[in-house]
Amino acid sequence: MPPSGLPTGTVSSGRDGSPRAAATRRDDDADPETRIAELERENEALRAAVETQRRENERIVERYERLLERERADRDGTGDDAPPDADDGSSDAFGRVARFLGL
Repeated sequence: MPPSGLPTGTVSSGRDGSPRAAATRRDDDADPETRIAELERENEALRAAVETQRRENERIVERYERLLERERADRDGTGDDAPPDADDGSSDAFGRVARFLGL
């Protein structure tokens, strides 16, 4: 779903008499400073949408790479499915926290 506030249709040349063409003609008649401000806002919205999509793509790639590593480890028999040692304290949350804090 596209972010709100961004155009979603096709680009019109403004020559077909459509409502979009009329809006384009109104934009041409508008104060240049106002039009520039509108275009700058649209540009910022597009930049924000691109940045959001880039971060999402990076998260997807990282997740995919982790899944591939896990699949390779399982295939090679070096997966994390080995049972934890009972004496290292990793079997309960308090033991993991203590190990993390170096206690």
